[in-house]
Amino acid sequence: MSSITRSVYGDIAAVAAIIALLVFAWYWSEARKEVTYLCGNFYQGITKESVKRQLDTANLLRYRTEFTANGSKIVADSLLHIDEYACTIWFSKQNRVIEVNVSKSL
Repeated sequence: MSSITRSVYGDIAAVAAIIALLVFAWYWSEARKEVTYLCGNFYQGITKESVKRQLDTANLLRYRTEFTANGSKIVADSLLHIDEYACTIWFSKQNRVIEVNVSKSL
């Protein structure tokens, strides 16, 4: 294989790596927006059903429900952030939002 051919393959690999990095960065940013923007939609008094319905519209978001002594909570985050950004929504025993918190842990 000639040095010109190796150079062309090297250039193609470098361009592909840059494109892959840009695509990942875009998805990372969109996932962060989903966590922060959706969390901003929730306020005291909204039903758990409404919260879940809105969270189900997200493409890059996952959420889990945990039961607590005073009700329950939903923690929403994205696999792309490895738990860096999370939205926690606490509910009363009547399944109404009590508190919402977006956290960024480093």
